[in-house]
Amino acid sequence: MGATSVAAQLRIGGHFVSAQDTFAGTQGVGVRVGFDPPILPFELMVSGEYFFTDCPPGESGCGRYGLTADANFRIVLPLVRPYLSAGLAYRNMDMAAPTQDEFVVGPTLGVGVDVGLSGLRLVGESRYEFMEAPDKQFVWRLGAMFEVF
Repeated sequence: MGATSVAAQLRIGGHFVSAQDTFAGTQGVGVRVGFDPPILPFELMVSGEYFFTDCPPGESGCGRYGLTADANFRIVLPLVRPYLSAGLAYRNMDMAAPTQDEFVVGPTLGVGVDVGLSGLRLVGESRYEFMEAPDKQFVWRLGAMFEVF
């Protein structure tokens, strides 16, 4: 009997992100790092995102960014892996005046799927971030993860 191969444990990648509700919708880009224990049916994921926001009238120099930490519980299939996601999101809005900076933290729940190719996984997910208004929102992500080892 021979040894079976083990899936990659560390993945890095990037994604496009769209926040549906904040500022009547805003888009951005993100980076992500995932740790995938080879035998267990979950993946730990940390993502950082920057959103290209329109500044409110009379403001300049504003920006929106955030971090999320998630556990993705997946159904293990050969090529396609659907998953449920639960985690915590941190969002920050920088305004020109320092007294107007705001940040919020809240839980998230979502669903997603990743499709495996050789050394690459394409990812799509939808999630809801349960935060105080106006930051509670639906978020969509599309991206790619590369297997490091």
